[in-house]
Amino acid sequence: MQVDFVIMCGGYGSRLKPFTYIIPKPFLTANNISPFEYTLRNIPEKLNVRKIFVTVFYKKDFIKKELRKLNKNIQIIIEKEAMGTAGSLRTIVKKDCSKNIIITNGDIYSKIDYEKLLDNHIKSNSDITMCIKPHKIPLPYAVMSKKKNQIFFKEKPVIVKKINAGIYVIKKNFLVNFFKKNRNNFVNMNQLFENKKKINIFDIGNKWIDIGHINDFKRAYNEIKKW
Repeated sequence: MQVDFVIMCGGYGSRLKPFTYIIPKPFLTANNISPFEYTLRNIPEKLNVRKIFVTVFYKKDFIKKELRKLNKNIQIIIEKEAMGTAGSLRTIVKKDCSKNIIITNGDIYSKIDYEKLLDNHIKSNSDITMCIKPHKIPLPYAVMSKKKNQIFFKEKPVIVKKINAGIYVIKKNFLVNFFKKNRNNFVNMNQLFENKKKINIFDIGNKWIDIGHINDFKRAYNEIKKW
């Protein structure tokens, strides 16, 4: 089964300024490797990726220069204006692309098993597969619970929630039909999920870091070398 790959690199990286005044967020490095390069290295050859699309807007000239250094079959999709987190997919599905498309944010370090992800998506027969991961939220206070007439306190518990990992598999036909109905150039990813029944969930585990905040960027230095 062939698949195409999209790496989203169009964002401003506002939360990582002043670093992103010069270098766009997907190309900042931790342990001498950027999230973008880390993503490319973790795409297995047997996944049968036909094309890799990279969407760019902010610092597009910097990114184009970096991509020229790579010996990869990469097609650059340049946004002439900000198109949201999903608007550039309109351009991609107009091209000769595969039935299923793996999409990832460009600022993510992840050891996801893309073969299992694609297989899970196909078997689910879903329009969209959203990757999620567990996220621990420590509470600084005791939490009260009541059972019958007794009250219990748990000191500083850790709550585990599932969060959107910014990685998806989407059917090409679904995107084509979506953009036929939605003529707006600016489209966010959450608009693809609204009122859709055929959405699949895939848990990627804990080997994932989004460097959206400076603390997460620092954490990447220590964690990714252990993966």
